[in-house]
Amino acid sequence: MKHTIGTFCLLGFLAIVLAGCSSMKQDMATAPGKVLGMNSGDGASRKVVTFDVIGKGLEPENALTKGAARLMAERAAVADGYRQLVEKVSGVYVDAFMKAGFGTVNQETIITKTQSWLRGVEMIELRQAEYGIMEAHMQLTIYFAKKDMVWWPAGLGPGLSPVQDKAGITRIF
Repeated sequence: MKHTIGTFCLLGFLAIVLAGCSSMKQDMATAPGKVLGMNSGDGASRKVVTFDVIGKGLEPENALTKGAARLMAERAAVADGYRQLVEKVSGVYVDAFMKAGFGTVNQETIITKTQSWLRGVEMIELRQAEYGIMEAHMQLTIYFAKKDMVWWPAGLGPGLSPVQDKAGITRIF
């Protein structure tokens, strides 16, 4: 008798679990692989923001060869481009300290910090400018999918407004 009741309870529990799984399967089938709404049918709910930056790097004087100097300048330009993108997307934490005495400033320290995780940064162009300066033109496109969502990073300034190009992509320079 105990085994019969246990078996019925187990079968009932299994039926409830499988019924729940079948409803979850239907929900997952309607939106497979949905990441930030990129698979949504209407393009109107999609917001696209593209950030363009130009990073600059200088050839160091203490490089052993001209080729090594050029490679270090390229890497510095790319790193500067990434830093600018992170500052535009995530903002900058500024820590300032000033010590004054007898009407003069004795010590002043300003520390800036920023940190972010960037994916999908596209290198548009890497070129040599004059005076040994390398320039890296980089771009980051961010997709937003929520309806009527307005997202702009803090600290862009009151005079800066986004520009929409002919393709309908909003860019911030």
